[in-house]
Amino acid sequence: MILNLRTAGGNALSILTSDVMNRATSFVMYALVARHLGAQEFGQLSLAFSLFYMFQVFAIAGLKVLVIRQVAKDRSQTSLYFVNSCMIVTVSSFISVAALFAFVHLMHYPASTTLVALLLSMGLFPTAISAVCEGIFQAWEKMHFIAWVNVPVNIAKIVGTFLLLTRSRGLYTVILILLGSFFAVAAIETWIVLRRFPAQCAPIDFTFALRTFQSGITFLGIDGTLAIEGSVNVLFLSKLATVSQVGFYSAATQVMVPLFLVYQSIAQSIFPLMCRNIEHGLQNLKRIAMQAVEILLMLALPAIAGIFFLGDWFLSVLYRNPAFLQAGPALRIVAWTLILQVFSNVLGQVLLATHREKITLRIVMVDTLVNLLVGWPLVKFFGLRGAALTLLVNRLAGCIQHYIPVSRLLSGIPLGKIVWKPVVAAACMSAYLAMSTNQTGPLRGVLATLIYGGALLVLTIRASGGPRGFKEKYIVLLSQKT
Repeated sequence: MILNLRTAGGNALSILTSDVMNRATSFVMYALVARHLGAQEFGQLSLAFSLFYMFQVFAIAGLKVLVIRQVAKDRSQTSLYFVNSCMIVTVSSFISVAALFAFVHLMHYPASTTLVALLLSMGLFPTAISAVCEGIFQAWEKMHFIAWVNVPVNIAKIVGTFLLLTRSRGLYTVILILLGSFFAVAAIETWIVLRRFPAQCAPIDFTFALRTFQSGITFLGIDGTLAIEGSVNVLFLSKLATVSQVGFYSAATQVMVPLFLVYQSIAQSIFPLMCRNIEHGLQNLKRIAMQAVEILLMLALPAIAGIFFLGDWFLSVLYRNPAFLQAGPALRIVAWTLILQVFSNVLGQVLLATHREKITLRIVMVDTLVNLLVGWPLVKFFGLRGAALTLLVNRLAGCIQHYIPVSRLLSGIPLGKIVWKPVVAAACMSAYLAMSTNQTGPLRGVLATLIYGGALLVLTIRASGGPRGFKEKYIVLLSQKT
């Protein structure tokens, strides 16, 4: 079996749409709070969200990926996993709320800040239920349900926030809107699971629930370690450099978010397909993984070329502040992580699909250790560039750790066959960008993209043995059913 581009692309687009909407509405909400309420309330909301995302990992208890993998392999167990996973996250959510309550009191935050954090923590339960539901959707490859629910709810959330803040309502009303959106998403997604995935009603099985929780502990360790890993660079910058450099680092990494969302969405969309095809042999799994890597490299390499030559223009358009041009050197360093993320994202799904999540846990633990050991001296001596270099070293370590075990598992990975076409096409694009210094940023970007696309098409047709071979290999692939 080969990767169905139409199905995988549609599922990836659904996940991407939901993720983009979530990120966009969060950004708009931050901006509205900062504009209408001021720095104090903005800081309170930022801290509350940071704590919320940290403890959300423990509320979900690592069950989302486990549910996807197990239900994708045997869809008749949908009801069993749904009922018992909901019971588990109900318990873990209330434990997480209690832990967050204890944390904010130990930190001795002001009473108003503590109240904001505690109010928002009430959303841990519905978001954990939503994670279980979305795991079911992904296992059945019905990711469009995620977008159907999240997009309108997020739009309503922003409209409600805008209306309340323009009428001089306070931060607590914003928190209530957030909680309302969390519960609305959970309720609608639960209704969809119960109505659209009919199955014999499964009972609560405490023995099964315990085994499920134990199986999810590894995923919980992975998610928890990733949460720590993701904050190390910012913490080092805040202590060893300046708050401004923290902002510039965030500005550079935010430019990469759209592409990382695309990678994540495609990887998540092919994960159920990988899980189902293990039974057909590792060669099918290898073929799916290599096709996904090739597609993502076709997106990554032109993006790196564009950022390297047009990075300052991107920053000026996004932030409209000349000060943010100081993020340019860091952005050019961070851009190279795109290639490494391609392999880590896809090969990471191979490890999870083949029940090697303990290897994944080891990888993220090593990555976190690398961040701690390398980040301190690099940030101390090189500041903003040091943080970007730390991220690059971290991604390189992760890529190598993913590549070695998966290459052994799949009896080798044909890197040359995968990378040569996008590399040559990106070289043509880079040559044009290096020469066309007198043109405006948008015109250079459009023409460079056309050059890349044309070169890649010519190379692909030639590698396919001519137009007829290209049609048989790619056009027919696009029209295949799952």
